[in-house]
This record gives sequence, structure tokens and C-alpha cells, in this order.
Amino acid sequence: MAFVTLSRQETQIRNSDLYDDTIAPAEAAFETNPINIEQDLNNLRSLGHSLLSNQAGNWWDGLVTPSALDTGSARGVNDLNTDLHAVERKRVLRDVFSLVDISVDDDVSATGTLTLTGNAANDETVTTGTDVYTFKTALTPTAGEVLIGATASDSLDNLIAAINLDAGAGTLYAAGTVANSFVSAAAGVGDTMDLTALVPGTAANSTATTETLTNGSFGNATLLGGVDAKNYVILGAGELPTNTTAAVGAVTTLGTLVAAHGGTFGTHALSEITGGNAISPLNLMSVVDGSTRDPILSSNRVIWGLLQGESGVTDGVTITDTTATRVQISFVRVNATGDDLEAVPAADVGGAIVNYSTRERVPLESLTEYDFLRGAVVDVPPSGATVDLQTTLNNQGATPVDVTTNITIDLEGPGLEWCWRDDLEANLLCIVEGSAGGNSTIEVGTDVDVFEVNAIVSDFNNGASFDTGAAGTTINVGVTANQIDSGGALSVLSGGGADLNLAAALELNLTDSYRAGSTWSLVDGIQLAASSGEWDAFEAAYGGEVSLLSALTTAATSIQRTKVYSTVTANVAADVDISGPSDDNNLDTDLGDLSSGTFVDDYDIYLNGKLLYNGVDAAANKDVYPGTSLANGQLKLEDKVKIGDVIAVIGWA
Repeated sequence: MAFVTLSRQETQIRNSDLYDDTIAPAEAAFETNPINIEQDLNNLRSLGHSLLSNQAGNWWDGLVTPSALDTGSARGVNDLNTDLHAVERKRVLRDVFSLVDISVDDDVSATGTLTLTGNAANDETVTTGTDVYTFKTALTPTAGEVLIGATASDSLDNLIAAINLDAGAGTLYAAGTVANSFVSAAAGVGDTMDLTALVPGTAANSTATTETLTNGSFGNATLLGGVDAKNYVILGAGELPTNTTAAVGAVTTLGTLVAAHGGTFGTHALSEITGGNAISPLNLMSVVDGSTRDPILSSNRVIWGLLQGESGVTDGVTITDTTATRVQISFVRVNATGDDLEAVPAADVGGAIVNYSTRERVPLESLTEYDFLRGAVVDVPPSGATVDLQTTLNNQGATPVDVTTNITIDLEGPGLEWCWRDDLEANLLCIVEGSAGGNSTIEVGTDVDVFEVNAIVSDFNNGASFDTGAAGTTINVGVTANQIDSGGALSVLSGGGADLNLAAALELNLTDSYRAGSTWSLVDGIQLAASSGEWDAFEAAYGGEVSLLSALTTAATSIQRTKVYSTVTANVAADVDISGPSDDNNLDTDLGDLSSGTFVDDYDIYLNGKLLYNGVDAAANKDVYPGTSLANGQLKLEDKVKIGDVIAVIGWA
């Protein structure tokens, strides 16, 4: 190493005021060109000056305090290092949309199967819930009896008819039988009967299915397989979020935002990660229809999801489809007052196929260019540029428009249209100007699947016409004041199990086109009633409130009679039941049901051609009186009868 004595300060160092701040530092100037300390120092000063980006001032000037937009702080390299890291690693949220279809459980009805290995026997039973069916070789009027057929298959068919109340009452099964309260029935493979619960869901899994059959059995003691519709779904393999690292609670963990379930996993919950307000928790998910990608509605409110984790889903854990680290979506909607979230009824989402988007926490430096598309705001073009409706709508984005003044849109020209169209450019709704010629029209297009009106009052001031597309199909309601008319035959039906009621404030009248050519003098046709007294008389005549058909049937059959002849097949002592093969079997023919009307007044009973004197009971001491069961055709006589005697019964009830 060489040592040089600095003996000429003015040439080797020189004064600092000779510093030339116009010389830009360069690597060559640093390492090879300097020939004295002055040049080295000046190079270092120039470099420092450039690092400060402060060439407009002096090299010794301090850092400028930022003032554009907001007052900032002057920062050295260490501060910049820290702040730049903070900016790069700043936590931000983005929605990550998944196109994987997720199926939500719908209601499923419980089922059961009865299998016969041979035919049923007399008095053997089959029970569903609390409804009991008894197999019989011959039917009596007792409800629930089922006729044993020639084969096991025939017997099952008769049982199916009884359960469903199909055709065959009185022949295949007892006439008094009512429809089953719990199940419907259908023929299965071979000699089997399949049962399906009338009410879907898990409750029907407890419906009893038992029997006392020697040659048959149910697969289980109860129905099985019933499933309730759900308002939540547990995500399985292939359905999990793209980022499977869980960020649970108020943390800074990078990953998918998941709230701890807070209850029994596999049930709906409102567990949330607190966000900006009560209806914007951080784990809120967008949920759309899996086919159309449209929002799904519940009572006209959008359905959302809350992502929630099982007990093992803690902050930073990897989400899986295995127990303890699974996640679920609980479906929610904004409540009626708009200030909180509430559970969506299972009926509104059960059976749906949905797609979802999760909220994911990432560092700012990980954002992609398309992360800013959803909900982004496009600047209005500069002055002089064209601002069309498309640009305005793009600028508005998803932000609602608050209108504080009246707005009028004039269609200024004959036949001008204002239309909304679907993605295939088919018209959904068109408003057509007609004041300058033609008809002003609001048209809902044929591509509209559902036209839903939920107004409290829908007022068609000049009536309404329906099905006007073809001759003879139009129905007008109120087009002529106070009148419904049709272009062809008009049917008024009440669907399902609903009643159809016709009522009038004054009179209810019936008429048709033939009345005008008749001698009928009343203008309004046939009245249902002319006074309240007629209703009283109708009720009194039939012993209570009956249907019109029942009254007509009673009137039509009131003069009809039934007649049965039966021969005595065994000697019978006095005061002993006499009846046909179905009960006492001392007559060769059943006398039928003798319980209608009154026994004394409505039945004529002959013994060997002689009319007997009817008594109320044995104490009346008349020729004949009721046996143990008039419904089963049982009689008792005050005198004995012998084999070969003939009893005739004429019923007038």
C-alpha cells in the first residue's frame, strides 16, 4: 500500500464551494476517473443527491415532506423498506367464484315393502301407522276389511285398493274404509307391495309397518329413508374452496374466511365473522343458481351463504372433506326489517343446485388484474367524449340509484318502443308509444317464464281479457261491468283439495240461452232460494244440514224399496238371532243392513207369507224385533222357526 503526503491542499482537496452539481455520477467516474479526494467526495455527493431525487435544490437539503392529496411524512430508506413491505403484504379480500354444482338436500319420502310368500289367511292383519287392515274370506260392513283373493297377488291388489281408496269399495274391501292416513301403496315386483309416506321427511321414518301374516312380512318394522329438506349443505370432495387454508375469526391469516360453527355441525347456524355491519359479515358468500347463475330468491329476498367450519377447523388449518375439518354453507337472507340476517326456510332452497363464491384473504401484491372487475367504477370520459347509456350503466355498476326528483321519459314518435331483452335478444318487456297512431301497449314477451305480481291490490280498472290468441278461447273478466264471459265453453275448477264456493249478496240464480225461448217468466232464471225460511225448511226436511246431491239422491230413492227372500236352514228357538251366512248362518241368504231408518216403521217382515208385527225390542212382545246387530241383518222372533220356513224382508228406508 502506498502512502502519499497531502502537501498541496489547494490542488488535492480544494474548496467545497467548487463542487459542480451538474455532473451526473457514473460507475466509471466512481472507480477510474477520480484523481483526488475532491472528485471522490463530489461523486458521492452527486449520488446522494440523486438518491434524494432532490436535484432542484442543494445537495445538503433534507427530504421533502409529501403534501399532495394528504400531508405525509419524510421517510428514509429504512422507513421506505418497512412501508413498502406493509403495502405489499396488506391484507385484502376478494371473491373467488366456483363453477362446481352443489346439490342441496330436498324432501324425500320414507318407504317400505311388504312381501307375500303365500296367500293371506282369514283375520290376518297388516298395519301402517295406526291404520289396520284385516284380510277376510267374505266382507262384512266393518271398515278396514280386505277380501282375500284367489292368489297372493290378488290379495295384495285388494289391499292396495283399500289403502289408496281406489275402485272396489264393497267388493274388494269394506265399504266403510277411508283412505290411509300415512301412506300410498303400489304394486311392486312379484308378490310385493311398495308403500310411500304421504308426508315427506324424517318424521315418517317412525311410521309403523307391522303384520300378523303367516306367509308375509315387511322389510322393516317402520318406514325408512325419509329425508328432510335442508337449508344448509356440507361441502364434499370436489366442492371445497380453491384456497383450503382456513382464516377463522378476526385474524390476519391468509386463506378462505370461515366462521367457527358455534353449535352442532351439520345443522343450520348464523355463525359469522364480524364485518362492516350486521348484514355484511366477512364470511358471507354469494350463492347463485347453478344453471343460470342468477340469484336465488326467498320471499323476494336474495339467498346468501355463511361459510362455517367444523370443530377441527381452526385458524390456519387445512379444510378437507373429512370429519373434524369439514365446512358447510348455511343459507341466509336479509330479514324483513333489513337490519340482520336470518335463516332461509328449507323449503325455499331444498333441492336447489347452486354455485358459490368464497371470500379469500390475500396480500395486496397477490391481486390479479381481474380482481378489480367486480364492482369496479369506470371513470367518466373527459369533456368532449361521447357519454352514452352503455357507458353510464357501466359507470354505475352495482351501486343503487337514489332518485329524489320526478323522472319522465317521453317516447316522442309514432310506434317508438322501449324494450328490455334477454341474453338471446328476445323481448321480455316492451312499452310501445301509440298516441300518434296505433295502440299504446305494454307487452310482456313470450320469453318470460313467470309473470309474478305481488301487489297488495291489483286494479284492472277496465277489466281484463285472458287467452286472446285464438278464436273461442278468450275469457273476459269485468270487460262488461259485473260480468265474466268466455268465447267458448267455460269451466270453473278448484284445484287440489280446495273447495269451490258460489255465494251472492242477494240471490244466486241459474239460467241459460234456452230460457228466452221458453214460457219461463222470471227474468233472472231459477233462484237457489227465495227466503231464509226455505233454508230452514230444507234443513228440517232432511234432519240436518246435508249436501244438495245428498238431498237429490234421498228424494230420488225415497220411494224405492229393497226386498230379500231367505230360507231357514236350521231350527231356531224363539228370541235367538237369525241371519245369513256372514253371521249366524241359519238363513241361506244375508238379509242386508237393516239399520237405516227405523226398524218399526221402515221394514216389512214376512214369515211364510204372513206379515209380522215389528217391535222395538223383546219387551214390546211383538212378532219380531231387532237382533244383536241390525247392521249385520240379525233378527229375533217371539216364536221358533223351522228348516224350510221362508223369511221375506222389504225395506223402505
